Amino acid sequence: MDLLEESGLCAMVGKVNMDRNCPDTIREASAAASAQSTRAWLERIEGRYRHTRPILTPRFIPSCTDALLGELGKIQRQYGLPVQSHLSENRDEIAWVRELCPGAKSYGDAYHAFGLFGGPACPTIMAHCVYSEGEEVELLKKQNVFIAHCPASNTNLSSGIAPVRRFLHNGLRVGLGSDVAGGTHVSVFRAMADAIQVSKLRWRLVDQSLAPLTVREAFYLGTLGGGAFLGKVGSFAPGYEFDALVIDDARYTPQRRMELKTRLERTVYLSDDRDIRHKFVQGRKIV
Repeated sequence: MDLLEESGLCAMVGKVNMDRNCPDTIREASAAASAQSTRAWLERIEGRYRHTRPILTPRFIPSCTDALLGELGKIQRQYGLPVQSHLSENRDEIAWVRELCPGAKSYGDAYHAFGLFGGPACPTIMAHCVYSEGEEVELLKKQNVFIAHCPASNTNLSSGIAPVRRFLHNGLRVGLGSDVAGGTHVSVFRAMADAIQVSKLRWRLVDQSLAPLTVREAFYLGTLGGGAFLGKVGSFAPGYEFDALVIDDARYTPQRRMELKTRLERTVYLSDDRDIRHKFVQGRKIV
């Protein structure tokens, strides 16, 4: 958090909580110990940062006991913190959650039972949602839970391809994520390109009723779509924070006589860090 604050970026950072089904080296001693450590962290950082905020981070249902989820629910209500975790990433995981939480109607409902799944007082973002459907999708929409689509991670782990087109049609809130180290990069442009490409595979191999994502839609997911979770972020419209990248596209658009939408498409597919000339966050030039 110190390094992020020093960088000038705006960020949310969580202390990961997990007290079961993980290696001894990272498993916390108990639900009480995990909750105590979380409270101590929150007290230590109170009033310390201007641009770096805390977010509750239960690893995911399989690695958090009911006791720990209950404690995190209490912390969420006390501090009014947002929540981030993983949801319905692969079929085996979903089956495991069904065994661990037999009373839950869905994977999402297992979080909801502890007050960790959206609503006006609990902004929530869930990564993946590759197999979210039915009652879970309705709960995501009702609770205004954001989905972080992580195409690179889902590909690397052979999890599947999230039905992003269906989510958008159903009015769900969707942005892009990297899920490093499941993913292998943090470039938002690479995530946009990945999202388009995997949607094409899903359309061809799984469901031809759902058209692939367009460049315009992927650009939305990587800007306003995900930015809305953080506030008035992700647009140049009046009233929004001025967050911007200045990109030199001469390397892959040497003539610069193309329409803006064509240049943008090339930027999504071809740009990398070497093309970024400046970065602005909340109107502050940080690079």
